[in-house]
Amino acid sequence: MRVIIIGAGKVGYNIAQILSYENHDVVVIEKDEERYRIVQESLDVQVIHGTGASSQVLEEADIYAADLLIAVTQFDELNMIACLLAKQYGVPKTIARVRNPEYADNNRLTQSSVLGIDLLINPEKVTALEILQLIEVPEAIDVEYYADGKIQLLELKIGEDAPVINKSLKEFIFPYRYVIVSILRNQQMIIPRGNDKILKDDIIFILAKTKDMLYIEKLMGKERSKIKNVMILGGGRIGYYLAKLLEEKKIGVKIIENNFQRCKEIAKELNSTLVLHGDGADIDLLKEEGAGQADAFVALTEDDKLNLLVSLLAKHLGVKKTIAQIRRSDYLPLIERVGIDVAVSPRLLTAGAILKFIRRGDIVSVSLLSGAKAEMIELIIPENSKITNKYLKDLAFPNGAIIGSICRKDEILIPTGNDYLLPGDRVIIFALPKAVSKVENFFH
Repeated sequence: MRVIIIGAGKVGYNIAQILSYENHDVVVIEKDEERYRIVQESLDVQVIHGTGASSQVLEEADIYAADLLIAVTQFDELNMIACLLAKQYGVPKTIARVRNPEYADNNRLTQSSVLGIDLLINPEKVTALEILQLIEVPEAIDVEYYADGKIQLLELKIGEDAPVINKSLKEFIFPYRYVIVSILRNQQMIIPRGNDKILKDDIIFILAKTKDMLYIEKLMGKERSKIKNVMILGGGRIGYYLAKLLEEKKIGVKIIENNFQRCKEIAKELNSTLVLHGDGADIDLLKEEGAGQADAFVALTEDDKLNLLVSLLAKHLGVKKTIAQIRRSDYLPLIERVGIDVAVSPRLLTAGAILKFIRRGDIVSVSLLSGAKAEMIELIIPENSKITNKYLKDLAFPNGAIIGSICRKDEILIPTGNDYLLPGDRVIIFALPKAVSKVENFFH
């Protein structure tokens, strides 16, 4: 597939890197000289210096042969114009990142075929929804849902008191069906077998029916608690969207924002949220406003260092769960070491949403796990597939991937080697990066 990516910022770079790794034909258009040079030196892709709103530049990128155009610059208008132009050149599919709520929340605008945008991505909304899921399952590092919410994936850290420590997977005797699709140990992803053991500080990725997960967590040594009140640092777009979502869930919300004008703006739009004007790094303010009594503290400013600092202060004051927005990828490995519970990256979440749209075949969803170290792919088995009605143990399934569950009509299966696939089945697959393209070819 030939893909043109306009904008080599964090999202554009990440998408280009993943697609290049999977041997797609990728062209990146970037106006900024420094970003242009970084992509040219770091990735095995064609790079063109210029603006994506220029017909001349698009033709230089051979847009007539493109299967997909992705516009992810920092300018919403440029992204929309690029998609409009791409459609005029006959590009089948276009994706635009649009952050301004005046555009992103305007259904008449975004649903209009005149713009020629097949997928509109709002990173702030995507991030707010992800944080809401984390708040609803507070003991998890990450939460994903599949098969219309019937199947849940949890990323859990194994504590020192967990009853499963030093036990091999084949020793686990649980009354509920589940599968541990991967173990993250020392920054390495492992697809475990029956003889592999769970060790202290392992991070496991466990897949099960959503209705069973609460009981499985207890058997893993995790007790789910209910979040009743949340404090948010930063009243930007993500903070605003998250507060609205929490209000709908009847969860108490406080927002600390240091820009007085922004405080007034969001206070008008929110209902029960208490908006406070002040410096979130002021520990006296945090104490006065009861940060230590909050069930969760979410740091969402544009400053990664401030998010880290204030999350640590909140943790020191007694907050049960801390979530920090981290935009710089080199900071992500530090999160666990310094004691913050969860880091969210709008870049990776946006990339996951775009990858879902890009994948071949009947892809339902794609989730990037643990900083893009692996992917969860949900797909539908096509009618003409040659792999149906065969035992899973007899299929030459790609190395580095595992089938985690099968959704067949109203039935949810956590499969064994004696199960089989049927046309129309929804299959959830865990795959390491090197196996993604093989998985796509296997099911195509």
